[in-house]
Amino acid sequence: MKKLLIILVLIVSIINFLYTFGYQGEPMSKVEFLSRTFGSVFFGTSSVVFLLKKKKPSKP
Repeated sequence: MKKLLIILVLIVSIINFLYTFGYQGEPMSKVEFLSRTFGSVFFGTSSVVFLLKKKKPSKP
C-alpha cells in the first residue's frame, strides 16, 4: 500500500512539473513558479529514492 502511495506521489509531481511549464494562463510570479518547480522536483526525487530503498532487500 505504501508503494502505491509513493508511485501516486511520483505521478502527481511529474504532472505538476509538466503543467508548470505548459501553463498558458496569467503570468505566474517568480515565487509561485519556483515553488511549483522545486516542490515537484523535491517530491519526485524523494519518491524515487523511497522506491529504490523499498526495492533493495535489507541485509539481516
